[in-house]
Amino acid sequence: MAGEGEIQFPKAVIQRLQSFLTGKEAARTAIVSKSWHSAWLTRPNIDFNDSYFRIGPTDTSIFDRFSKYAKKTIKRYEQSNLKIESFNLCMDIGQYGCGELAYKLIVKASRIGATRLCLRLSNNWKYVLPNEVFGADNLVELSVSGCKIDLDDRVVIKCRSLESLSLDDVDRITIDTISKIVSRCPSIEKFSSMSEIDQDYEYGQTAAARKVAANAMAVGVVDNLIPRLRCLVLGYESYKTLCLDDSLSRIPFLKDLTVYVTHYSTILEEGLQISNRSLERIKLTLPLHYYEDVKLRVKFDVPSVRNFTYEGAITPSLSFMSTPPSREWESHVSIKRQEDFFSTTWFNALSELLTELSQSKTHLSLHVARDMVFFDYKVRDKIIQGLRNHELENLTIHIKDLPFLTCYAFFDGLFRVCRPKLITQYYEDDPDQQQDNRPTIIDFICQTLEEGINFKVSRPTQFMYGLKDLEEVNAQACDMDSVPAVWKPIPFESLLDADAPDEHVQVVKQRIRLLLKWKSS
Repeated sequence: MAGEGEIQFPKAVIQRLQSFLTGKEAARTAIVSKSWHSAWLTRPNIDFNDSYFRIGPTDTSIFDRFSKYAKKTIKRYEQSNLKIESFNLCMDIGQYGCGELAYKLIVKASRIGATRLCLRLSNNWKYVLPNEVFGADNLVELSVSGCKIDLDDRVVIKCRSLESLSLDDVDRITIDTISKIVSRCPSIEKFSSMSEIDQDYEYGQTAAARKVAANAMAVGVVDNLIPRLRCLVLGYESYKTLCLDDSLSRIPFLKDLTVYVTHYSTILEEGLQISNRSLERIKLTLPLHYYEDVKLRVKFDVPSVRNFTYEGAITPSLSFMSTPPSREWESHVSIKRQEDFFSTTWFNALSELLTELSQSKTHLSLHVARDMVFFDYKVRDKIIQGLRNHELENLTIHIKDLPFLTCYAFFDGLFRVCRPKLITQYYEDDPDQQQDNRPTIIDFICQTLEEGINFKVSRPTQFMYGLKDLEEVNAQACDMDSVPAVWKPIPFESLLDADAPDEHVQVVKQRIRLLLKWKSS
């Protein structure tokens, strides 16, 4: 019964609300009332994470507390015949006894009827995933990380209902193992492999024979995935192994592709080619390592693409053989530079990238990681020769420190290359900037745009020549926590006035966007 003033929710509704929380957060809701406590004790979604039991950085008794809690919870489900829909296990199995505990928890969760298993194990690459997992005919989702998978001929795979399979960071998994799994799981719609795939071969085989055998096995894997595959997430090594001979183009219903590139030497030799007529969403990600002479080349033949996302430290060289009609697709580019020198070469590469994306609605985000930004001042004289102004839907810039002349030169070069409709910035509260009385990035951009409007430039050698066609700037503000974002107009002048009313200052110190109007070319 509901207490005085308490709203009584059905148990299913409470458990649904708890499912959106982490295991630790959901446990805290048990104190709300008896009904919430009961709902938590019988929840269909179990989340075991040993880090929740850590008291301090030197805590050595974490395993005992975690083991006692996990065993007690599983036993309660067994004795009460409670069903499990999802089972998440995140634990360090490097200590003595941890592997045995993980085995018991995983097997019992499978037997109780868990349809979704997410296993994040660490510190013991020799640990082998229990084969009982592949005997669960009701398993819908399996995500594995931090262990080995060893399927001998005696293992019977019954996961015919499996729709999502993620083999991320699985040690030395072979293409033969992947083939065994996917050939017996005809319902897979999402497949993810971030692991480096080993290739089985017979002793005495030549390198050519090994390559032929591996290619044949890869084709077999793709053929087994073809019937229902909608989403593919691959590390570059997996992509290189599985997507040979343009096999990606043979997957007729593929909608989402994500590729994480990690091996630059291979990129330099081969580049990437992505071809599929049904693909709608593509994401390409590189780690934040940067080498000046690295060039990432990617060729696309994707006539149905609707959204392209790139994140990395390198400005890539892209080539689109086919895309949808103009402005019917979006591109989101985020370049996070660890180098702090902006040269003519970098601006040329950015211009070439924006040219390739010119048929899309382009969103550009630039991150400069280091405190200081150095600039090749010859860029001002060179960059205007032969480079066009590219229309951007939105521009966001992250720079921690703001050297005065350097930033003027940087923005001058940037506005010679692109004309954003919107500039969206997040307020970054930096105590060092406040102490030194330095402007924030929002302050600097607003002052620069205001000068661009009021102080017209006429010669290419002048600073802010890129703003010569800027006609008008309007401003909007939004609460940082507003979902969805609700933008409200504010006077642009309030962003320039240090004595602006408190209500404007408070809004500005969250998130703003500037609406730019340019003269027609």
